[in-house]
Amino acid sequence: METYNFLLEIGTEEIPAAFIAKALKDMAGLAADRLNEAHLSYAGTAVFGTPRRLILSVSDLAAEQPDREEIITGPPAAVAFSPDGEPTKAGFGFARSHGVDVSELYLEETARGQYVRLKKVVTGKSAAEILGEIIPGIITSISFPKTMRWGANELRFARPIRWLVALYGTDVIPFELAGVESGGETMGHRFMARGPVPAVSDPDEYLELLKKNSVIADPAIREKRLLEAAQAAAASAGGVLLPDPELLHTNTFLCEYPSAVCGSFDEEFLELPRDVLITSMREHQKYFAVVDSDGNLMPAFVAVNNTLSSRPELVCTGHERVLRARLSDAAFFYREDCRRPLESFVKELAGVVFHEKLGTLLDKTRRTKALAHYLAGQIVPDETETVERAAWLCKADLVTEMVGEFPSLQGKMGRHYAILSGEDPRVADAVAEHYMPLYSGGRLPGSPAGAVLSIADRIDTICGTFAIGLKPTGTADPYGLRRHALAIIHILEEGSSSLSLKALIAESLLQLEDMLPDLPDHLTGDILSFIERRFSYDLIAKGFEQDVVDAAVMADFDDVADCISRVKALASARNREEFESLSITFKRVMNILKDFAGGAVRP
Repeated sequence: METYNFLLEIGTEEIPAAFIAKALKDMAGLAADRLNEAHLSYAGTAVFGTPRRLILSVSDLAAEQPDREEIITGPPAAVAFSPDGEPTKAGFGFARSHGVDVSELYLEETARGQYVRLKKVVTGKSAAEILGEIIPGIITSISFPKTMRWGANELRFARPIRWLVALYGTDVIPFELAGVESGGETMGHRFMARGPVPAVSDPDEYLELLKKNSVIADPAIREKRLLEAAQAAAASAGGVLLPDPELLHTNTFLCEYPSAVCGSFDEEFLELPRDVLITSMREHQKYFAVVDSDGNLMPAFVAVNNTLSSRPELVCTGHERVLRARLSDAAFFYREDCRRPLESFVKELAGVVFHEKLGTLLDKTRRTKALAHYLAGQIVPDETETVERAAWLCKADLVTEMVGEFPSLQGKMGRHYAILSGEDPRVADAVAEHYMPLYSGGRLPGSPAGAVLSIADRIDTICGTFAIGLKPTGTADPYGLRRHALAIIHILEEGSSSLSLKALIAESLLQLEDMLPDLPDHLTGDILSFIERRFSYDLIAKGFEQDVVDAAVMADFDDVADCISRVKALASARNREEFESLSITFKRVMNILKDFAGGAVRP
C-alpha cells in the first residue's frame, strides 16, 4: 500500500512557554487516537513546537483505509420474516436501505433473541478525505490552562491562530478553522526571516525550510543550542552557568532561534541572600545565575534572546538596566523586612484569611502549634520546645515584603529571617523544612523538628478541609490534599516513626471544635480511609502486588511504619516455596472455623 508523510502546522501568536509541552503531548495523543479509530496505519508520529507554532508530523501514513467487513444488525427475525420464512416488508426495507438483496440477510441468535444480520464490505476512504475530517477536531481538542477567543468566531485556543499548514505528501489537505484556510504557506522567524517564505512543497523539506528562515522547530535541538550558548556566555565572564533545568526548559519555549549574552550587576547586590538574587533573576527576567568554580554567585547573569543581534553589547546593556531595577526593588524589600524580628510578623497573620470557615493564618498557626506539641510528644519528646517555637514562626514570612513579591521564597526567607532574629538554627531549619516535600517524590525534611512540623501543618489542612465538606473528588483536588497525605506517609516511612494516625486525626479535629462544633462522628474514619487509599496507591506504584497491600491494610491501618513492615514481610514470605502450602492450610482451617458456633473448650 502506498504511504506518504503528513505535516500539520498550527501557526499562532506567541503561546505562553508553560503551555507548549503539554499541548504537544496532547496533539500527539489525539492524532494517534483519531488515526487508529480511522484504521489508518502509520509508522510513527513526532511533535515539535515553538512559541509561534505547534507541529505534528506523521510518517508513512497509509494512502487509504483497508476495506473492512461490517456486521449490521437489523430487526428481530419474527419481524423481518413471516412464520413460513418469507421476507416481510420490514425485511425487504432493511435490505434495500443497505443496498443489498434480501437473500444476503441471515439469522443469528443473540442475548435478546434471534435477529436479522447482514455482512457488508465497506470500501475504505482515502487518507486525504479522512484527514480533512479529523484534523479540525484534533486542533480544537488540544487543552490549555487558559484559552481566549478572537474575532467573531467561537473557537477558543491559547492564542489566535494565524495560519495553517496541512500537507499529505505534496497535496494540501483543505479545511477551514476560525476563518483560516489550510494551505502550504508557513512563516519564518518574526524578526530574522528575510522576505517571504516559500510554500512548503513536501513534509520532508519542512524542518530544513524553517531552519533557513531562522526557526529551529525541534525543541530538543533548540534546547541544546541554547544551553551551549548560555554556557559559553557564562564562560566569557570567567564563570559557570548555574544549572537550572526548569529555567532552561522555559527559555527553550520562549524563543525560536536562541542566543545568549552575559551581563553584570553591581557587586553590592551580592549582599542579598543567595536565594533572593537567583529568584529575582529567574522569576521576573528568566535570567540564569553565574557562579565561580567554588559555587559562589558572581555579579553576572546570562540572558537568552530570540534573535542574533549585530550589537550584542547594546542588548546586554538593556538587560543590565532592567535587572538593576529588579535587584534594587529586592534590596528594598529585604532591608524593610530586616528592620523587624521575624516574630513581629506573626500577629499580621490575623489579617490573612486561610479559609472563611477555617479562620485566618493566625488561627491555623495556633492549631499547627498545638498539633506540633502533640506530635513531638509522640515522636521526638526531646525536640518539643524546638518544634513549638518553629510552629509559631513557620508562617510569619508569608506577610513579609520579600515573600509577597516572590511567593516561591516562602520558608527560605523564614529560615533566613529567623537566623537574623537570633532564633535557634534548629528552629530556623524547621521553619524552612515544614514545606517539604514540595512535590511528590521531592526532598523530605532533614531534621526531626522539620518532619514533625510538616506533618502537623498538613494534617491540619487535611482535617480542616474535610470538616468543611471540601474533600477531593475524582476530578478535582484544589487544596492538594492527596499530595499532603502522601507527604505525611513518606515522612513517617522515612523516619520509621510509630504514630497512630487515628489519634492524630482525632487531635486535629479537636483543635477545630471551637470553630466547627458538632462535627460528625464518621469524619475520623473518612479521613483515615482517604490516607489509607493514598498509602495503598503509593505502595502499588512502588511495585508491591495489590493483593499483598490489600491484605496488610485490611488487617489494620493506623500506624504507617508498622503497616509498611507488614507489607514487606508478606511480600517476602510470598516468594518462599512453603507459602502456597501454608496458605492452603490456613484456608482449610478458616473454612472449618467459619461454621464453629462456639462453646466451652476443654483444656
